[in-house]
Amino acid sequence: MKKIVASVLLVISIIFLFKGFTDWKYKISNKVNNDSIRELATSENEEDPLNRIIDFQKLKSINKDVLAWIYIPGTKVDYPILVGESDEEYLYKNINKEYTPLGSLFGFSGTNFTKGNTFIFGHNMASSQMFGELRKYLSSDFLEEHRYIYLYTERKAMKCDIFSIFIANESDDVFSGQYELGTVEYIDLLSELVDRNKYSNNNLEKNIIEYSTTQVFNLITCYGGEGTPDRLLVNGIVVEEKIR
Repeated sequence: MKKIVASVLLVISIIFLFKGFTDWKYKISNKVNNDSIRELATSENEEDPLNRIIDFQKLKSINKDVLAWIYIPGTKVDYPILVGESDEEYLYKNINKEYTPLGSLFGFSGTNFTKGNTFIFGHNMASSQMFGELRKYLSSDFLEEHRYIYLYTERKAMKCDIFSIFIANESDDVFSGQYELGTVEYIDLLSELVDRNKYSNNNLEKNIIEYSTTQVFNLITCYGGEGTPDRLLVNGIVVEEKIR
């Protein structure tokens, strides 16, 4: 019996070692791929990221599903955002539609980045790739040093101020929909995001109606161990934009 148990444990160990090696291989491959895409499609502007140029023509020649780009200065978040025919098409696919456990940053099917709020999903990777660094926003010091998110579409560039951070269950009502600007549903969502903010110093608390025609982007990733139902939301509201 001891020999059988030892043999089983050996097999399990080999499987885990192989899985670890495979995941490591994909992480390295994905990093190289993302670095290449970044070099191909972006131009740096250190003085003002709002002036950064994203070459969507080149990106769409690789994959027509690239509809936006996200950049958070001082972090590894600097990736294309894809929107597939199904909600989970890019959960485990890269921009080349190849399998990778890291997946891509993606929106729900039909996302067009013009609604009041837009959900953007990404894996919480231990390597800090994809949305792995979002968990650092649970520290107020990190928030102060990395407060702005930049979103780029073919039509415009947007600077977003992070105004709300919290953890919610995957079945939470906050995920109920992406609403049109200025609607009652959107105003209610803004109120909900403000009320549940981990940090209380917020200008939106007294001026919800004033922001009812301003876009919000909800960055969403898992929080906790594998299979957890908890989601971390980092929410940014547009404070400046530049039409292309």
